[in-house]
Amino acid sequence: MPERPNEISAPVPRPILRLFRVALAASLALSALLYFLWSWRWPLVGDSAIIHYIAFLLQRGWVPYSQISDQQFPGTYLIEIAAMHLFGPGDLGWRLFDFTLLAIASFSFFVVTRESSPATSESNWLPGLFSASLFILIHGRDGLAQGGQRDLTMAVLLLAATASLFAAVRRNSPWLAAAFGLLSGLAVTIKPTTLPVTLAQVLLAGFVLYHRRSPWRACALPAALAYLIGPAIALTFLLREHALAAFLAGFHGIVPYYASLGHRPLSYILLHSLSPMQALVLLWLILLALRSHPLQYLHDWQRTSLAVGALFGLIDCLIQQRAFPYYRYPLLAFLLPLIAIDLDRALRQPIAAAATPLRARIAALIALVAVSYGAFFLAPQSALFLHRYRWWETDFISSLQQNLNTLGGAQLSGHIQCIDGISGCDNVLYRMRLEQSTGILADYVLFGPDSVPIIHQTRQQFAADTLARPPQVIVVTSPLHIDGPDNFQKLDRWPAFASFLATRYTLRTQWSPTRTARWWTREETPASYRIYVLRH
Repeated sequence: MPERPNEISAPVPRPILRLFRVALAASLALSALLYFLWSWRWPLVGDSAIIHYIAFLLQRGWVPYSQISDQQFPGTYLIEIAAMHLFGPGDLGWRLFDFTLLAIASFSFFVVTRESSPATSESNWLPGLFSASLFILIHGRDGLAQGGQRDLTMAVLLLAATASLFAAVRRNSPWLAAAFGLLSGLAVTIKPTTLPVTLAQVLLAGFVLYHRRSPWRACALPAALAYLIGPAIALTFLLREHALAAFLAGFHGIVPYYASLGHRPLSYILLHSLSPMQALVLLWLILLALRSHPLQYLHDWQRTSLAVGALFGLIDCLIQQRAFPYYRYPLLAFLLPLIAIDLDRALRQPIAAAATPLRARIAALIALVAVSYGAFFLAPQSALFLHRYRWWETDFISSLQQNLNTLGGAQLSGHIQCIDGISGCDNVLYRMRLEQSTGILADYVLFGPDSVPIIHQTRQQFAADTLARPPQVIVVTSPLHIDGPDNFQKLDRWPAFASFLATRYTLRTQWSPTRTARWWTREETPASYRIYVLRH
């Protein structure tokens, strides 16, 4: 670590310190680079495949929220469509988009950590490298299905906005303030829960500029105007698609119902929100407890801004109550640089110098252990996980695509219906460029309690559409998304639909996996599916 000029140096030979820094940087950088090397051929799967399919339908003239039943905000679709046009609609294009997000995040980590250093201190690369590498690797170990996730996009936008804000305040730059507003405004079009953290950051920055007697209005106005660009684009999209009323109706329909599914205990959420860095967080909390003046951090508005962002990320995880891997990306985007900055500051204390207080020396030792744990254990361990993922095993997708080609392939467009969640049926339709017969893309809106208004309404509409124009092929997958049972037991939750299948359709194919899949840290058994063909 670089030392400050007035510090008493620890009696450790400089070559050993230099070697340690080189080893630290090499382990972090190499582990992060292995993610890009080992993941560039990963296929498009999971939620992103469904959003791709929705984007495909939108470009075919389908109307969001009214024809297509979904709870996402408009920014999710618009960013997805933009990425598909920029990088390509296939697997490689989505990997390039994922890599671009991580590159922007990495640059932002370096800016955030450098801007958080005192203006007179020597520039230091370790906090940026530490936080960027671990963010990349934690995202990578989450597996194939998390590539380009909407929460990842949102987290990167918030992080880049924070980097712009820090630089704007230090340089009093209206252009950087406008960049902060633009990026924050784009993030809110993905999830409106980002608004509180943006307001908190604005208040902190405004307070700093006001007390510096800087012309804060010169930065506030560009930031405010630029913030409106993202919501204005989303509103224009809704108005152009004649979907505003249907979008607003979702706030008392599909949105609250989806939010009520899959809730986990608080202990589970806390554990998984910090996974796999619980030990690192514990060491960091011990480090904070050793500070002789814990409240002194409040005088550092940039660190406070990161802490507010991390608190927002944690609260967001707790509110959603499901602890899906991608939910914690906003938390990690703020928590990792916060931890890295604190570890770096503690390490600047000379451990063995007699003039250094005992608490500071203990804190420096804990910081050394934490940095070593992150660089020499957590980073390479995560890279090793990536190497073990069997990304090429896409049996569900390949078998279903083969079966649908046998049944007519391109001729099925408009005459096929998936009864699925995220198992991969919509993924296959996207790959084959087939339009569904209805806009029902999620099974949880069909097989929930009939007493729930949105379930009753969706069932009525779906039944009317399928009776008026029965699809030639219906594909039913075995699990019910989020809350439901497996082994096709979801059909028992809507007996009328089960009877419709039994009387109007013939079971043509039932496929079950013959092996497990390893698309992330756990082995899992893929879903099964049934293909029903309309009787003539």
